[in-house]
Amino acid sequence: MNRIVQAVTVLTLSLPMVAGVSRADAGTPAEQYAALLKEYRPVSSGMRGANTDRERKEAVERLGVYPAKFLELAEKHPGDPIALEAVRQAIQAMGTTDSATQIAWEMNRADFPTGITDGSAGKTVALLLRDHLMSDKLAPVIDRMRYSYRLESEEFLRTVLERNPHREVQAIACLSLARYLNDRLRMVDLVEDRPELTRRYEAVFGKTYLPELQRLRRTGLASRIETLFERAAAEYADVKIRNGMVGAQAKSELYEIRHLSIGKAAPDIEGKDQDGRQFKLSDYRGKVVLLYFWMEY
Repeated sequence: MNRIVQAVTVLTLSLPMVAGVSRADAGTPAEQYAALLKEYRPVSSGMRGANTDRERKEAVERLGVYPAKFLELAEKHPGDPIALEAVRQAIQAMGTTDSATQIAWEMNRADFPTGITDGSAGKTVALLLRDHLMSDKLAPVIDRMRYSYRLESEEFLRTVLERNPHREVQAIACLSLARYLNDRLRMVDLVEDRPELTRRYEAVFGKTYLPELQRLRRTGLASRIETLFERAAAEYADVKIRNGMVGAQAKSELYEIRHLSIGKAAPDIEGKDQDGRQFKLSDYRGKVVLLYFWMEY
């Protein structure tokens, strides 16, 4: 009788181990990535069908587990080409979750979700710097990182700009770092206009997030952003990226900062008013002016 019990016990203990092996090694890295992406896609659109506070919270929580899943796949296969694609998708999933969390905080009256707290942002940057820093194939990852909310992204973009040997990668890193930091500066300005957002950002990104952004601004963040755009325009003007040339885009961003930001004098324009009379904007200097643009079809 004892022998039978022992045999059953051994068999029971072995089954999870066998199941674990089969799940972990299900196909090639590319096949594992495709299966995970297929699983993720319907979850990524879950907020669209969420109508209640509880449904929005649950949609965010389902999203929040996927950055770590994509990151785990990249960590298991660091030498496989699919690793960088998995990291890029982890960054995108993190950004989608962060955006969905903020939307839920804006809409909900109860059941507020919390942000991703499993350290995925730091782990992602650590993996990239360890395994892929010198790669010439970082452009898609950098392009996705530019939209990140996480402060760890600044370290990655800055390190790539300083140490990656490939000019095209440096160009994208320079432009993306300037844009990333400019977005963070806007977040600080937005919180000053809407102090009620402080609680939301603390819940989503942690209590040190806003203080760190405010510290960066005090250390000359605005000047640093302009310097990065100037460098992108001067050193990498001829580098082609997804939406045009680095130089042209950097110059456009600089013009907006220097001439179209709140508090700046509007550039002079000429045209015809609604009655067909020619006018110059400078003719109305010192007066309150409403400019309304429309298009005739």
